[in-house]
Amino acid sequence: MATFILLSRVSLRSPGEVRALSTMDEEFEQRLREECPEVKRVASYALLGEYDFLHIFEAPDAMVATKVALLANVFGKCTTQTLTAIPFEEFCEILEEI
Repeated sequence: MATFILLSRVSLRSPGEVRALSTMDEEFEQRLREECPEVKRVASYALLGEYDFLHIFEAPDAMVATKVALLANVFGKCTTQTLTAIPFEEFCEILEEI
């Protein structure tokens, strides 16, 4: 399985919507289990800075990772950026090959 990073920026229409973030995350997790059972969410963090949240997940390939990103956008209140994360040991192995 490959590791991916999903960065999201949430756009709230009113201050009261901030309380709904927890509920939205629960709904996202449920949809993820139903539609992408092969995906494992490793960790999630709230961030200070350009992005609001960071989710680390494992997926079999980029196509499934794309589906995860699209599911996050279904809620219509965020923009996302998805990155591939290569474990540093594996990166060093690639360096040895070149």
